[in-house]
Amino acid sequence: MKRSLVAILFLAGTLLAAAAASASTIRAYIAEFTVSPADNGNLKTTLQRLLATRLAGDGVVTVDTPAEADVIVSGSYTTLGKMFSLDAIAKSAGGKQLSAAFEQGESMDVLIPAVGKISGKLKGDIVKQFPQGATALPEAAPKAPRADIVRPAASAELVKAPSSEIVRSEGAAGWTSQRLSGIYSGVATWGTKEFVTADDKGIHLYRPGSKLDLVTEVALPDRMKILALDAMGPEANGRVLVFVTIMDRENISSRIYALQNDTLKLVAEDIPYMFRTIAPYGGAKKLFAQQMGRSDDFYGDVYEASIVDKGVKLSNPIKMPRFANIFNFNLFRDQSGKSYLATFSDSGYLLVYAADTGEELWRSTDKFGGSETYFQRRDWENERTNMTPFRTRFLDQRITVTDKGEILVPQNSGFFVLGNLRSYSKYSVVNFAWNGSSLEEKWRTKQSQNYLADYSYNPATKELVLLEVAQKDTFGGKGGSVVRLLGIE
Repeated sequence: MKRSLVAILFLAGTLLAAAAASASTIRAYIAEFTVSPADNGNLKTTLQRLLATRLAGDGVVTVDTPAEADVIVSGSYTTLGKMFSLDAIAKSAGGKQLSAAFEQGESMDVLIPAVGKISGKLKGDIVKQFPQGATALPEAAPKAPRADIVRPAASAELVKAPSSEIVRSEGAAGWTSQRLSGIYSGVATWGTKEFVTADDKGIHLYRPGSKLDLVTEVALPDRMKILALDAMGPEANGRVLVFVTIMDRENISSRIYALQNDTLKLVAEDIPYMFRTIAPYGGAKKLFAQQMGRSDDFYGDVYEASIVDKGVKLSNPIKMPRFANIFNFNLFRDQSGKSYLATFSDSGYLLVYAADTGEELWRSTDKFGGSETYFQRRDWENERTNMTPFRTRFLDQRITVTDKGEILVPQNSGFFVLGNLRSYSKYSVVNFAWNGSSLEEKWRTKQSQNYLADYSYNPATKELVLLEVAQKDTFGGKGGSVVRLLGIE
């Protein structure tokens, strides 16, 4: 009798678990709010974040892109005199309206409670029409993830604690500079001790010693935004070329500087190409270029580039597979000599394609990369759908291939990462090796409690030059950055 009772209870538990496991989570994308009159601060992104954090839960998770979503939520904030109106609409991915809600108030003091009321109304209506998402999944051992399936992103990025066997045993944290005032976004090296960095003011040449010494710098007009910083050299005459990818309003207007005798001299400007230096297959570093189209952020093939008579000559085009662009790809080979292309998806998954056919061969189950550097462009075509006149495009982190054929990628994570709202707060650098069918993690650096804005690998010294943001800009003061040198061999 006892055995029969145990068997019945076991069977019932199995059936309940199976029923619960069949329940799927509702994935919601929260679009950036529209604010009228025009937003003079960060209200539209603040409202987006507030609604996302309150909508998540009870079977609903927020995701990074509309393509991943079952439900798309858009909202608006309008002020008339002392009154405000907060409105939100939830639609299915197919465009069917699922819910609408609004709240009014007379002061900012009641704005946050209004967001809470709206999220409660939206969530209730959404869950009713997606009843399969209302049941929380039981805690159980997760199934082994399939490499060909993209897992939906949560509203906050959480990186699993890595196995202790793959975390590098670092006797010291490496050389670390003094705190640099401001938020730096780019760093480039060329095999010597010096390196250049970029922030919102311009580019700066530093030389490490007992501390980091500023050698020279060049300021850029306020209207220009530096997207990427790269360098090659030194040439036979000692000259180093510095390539600065610049967004001037909504157009690419890049510059090339020559560094010689501790002086940065402008060689060319108003260049309509985005630049990146890459060492394909772990060999010699090469310069690559890509155009920006009228509607496409990354247009056409990526070309090898050379500087001729203050101009740019393009050759040897590389056709980019889906998701790949000049900032997020590299090439590697297996032991038989077959070529592969590594890149990141729009959501941050690491991908491997066959270089000759463009076939996707492998996709990571965790997210890697992660950057807060972005540009915005007018988006007439999708303005009505996204409820914002601009689209935001984040640049990806570099993918490095070493002379051993191994792949280095950063992995930023943070306390809040959702769509166009990103605030990374910790990172590791991860080393992968291709085993013939997938990328296998060999080791990772100990996690740093800073955001990695950019990095550069020096194959001559086997060092990583890590540009970290130690403190973000706050209302009470300016942010700060540091540079860390870390040997990896």
